[in-house]
Amino acid sequence: MSSDTIRVASLGLGWWSDVLAEGVTNAKGIEVVSCFTRSEDKRKAFAEKFDCAYAGSYEELLADDSIDAIINTTPNNIHLETTNQAAEAGKHVFLDKPIANSVGEGMEIAKICRAAKVKLSIGFQRRRENHFRWVQQEIQAGRFGQIV
Repeated sequence: MSSDTIRVASLGLGWWSDVLAEGVTNAKGIEVVSCFTRSEDKRKAFAEKFDCAYAGSYEELLADDSIDAIINTTPNNIHLETTNQAAEAGKHVFLDKPIANSVGEGMEIAKICRAAKVKLSIGFQRRRENHFRWVQQEIQAGRFGQIV
């Protein structure tokens, strides 16, 4: 592992967290190093599946200085609270969509992350929409030239 590797922890271990962790596992420059959810059985199963540690609490996860960022797949109604805690701990945050249940909460999340100088990324998958599929086909056919 190089010092350029982003070390992430998964928070909220439903089926989508597994999908995202699979993507991380197959990517370069990023690795899942820990996880947390309230269910101890789910924590242990995720940790075993993705060969990572697990924390006994969210606070324990945030106190781990080896973690750079949180992949937050918790329910939307707690995104503000969990993101605020992560930002206060200096962790970058990847939030699954939607960012929040209201525009006001979404703006507050963005404000919190800006103030803490942490990066906020929102996962908004659109790859199944027809126009994006068309673009993918055109790229694969070489009609856009070399994509850099």
